[in-house]
Amino acid sequence: MFYTVILPFSDVLETVSHCHTPIVYILDPEARLRDSLRRLVESVGLYVRTFGEIEAFLTAYQPEQPGCLLLDIRIAGRAKVSAQQILREQGVDLPVIVIAPRGDVATAVNAMKQGAIDFLEKPLNDQWFLDCIHHAVAEDQHRRRTRAWRQILLSRFETLTPREQDILRQVVDGLSNREIAEQLDLSRKTVEVHRAKVMQKMEARTLSQLIRMAMALGILKLYAPDG
Repeated sequence: MFYTVILPFSDVLETVSHCHTPIVYILDPEARLRDSLRRLVESVGLYVRTFGEIEAFLTAYQPEQPGCLLLDIRIAGRAKVSAQQILREQGVDLPVIVIAPRGDVATAVNAMKQGAIDFLEKPLNDQWFLDCIHHAVAEDQHRRRTRAWRQILLSRFETLTPREQDILRQVVDGLSNREIAEQLDLSRKTVEVHRAKVMQKMEARTLSQLIRMAMALGILKLYAPDG
């Protein structure tokens, strides 16, 4: 006899969270600073790769590995295109920490607008720098867990028949079996059978689990009060 093992939500996230060792990429034109930052990051047990130009980084970038990128604002792009824009165009999906000279407010604002997760001013404070690195790596791991979890849910959702998908939407919208039966012109018994299949195929043990799954899939939106 075979049994279906249903992992709790937190266990599924944990299962997909530790597949790869994080890499901290340092992209800075100054060799002495690159080496100094590399030694500092390695001192807390993280793996580091350093580069002096964006092309070298793009060649070495490993998208399957979690991590973060420390980007000096002096790193030039191509044809007046910023380095951050090139990273986006090349599909580099890492949290970016931008560093720049102290007091460059305009650069800080622009970097954050382009998607940087944080901005640090030179000279760097070692502890703030390491805290920022740890936060960025944790953020990337969280993003990857979320994407992996959503992919698992999507594969389950695609096993549902069109009718079962309709039932799922109605259930997470808060409708009772009687109300669903009336809306879809079905018998209550038929709704109950479909609902049981939805729970089984989605591997949801409780309604609250199913609701969280629907939120992750974008089927159910979080409530946002007016204003």
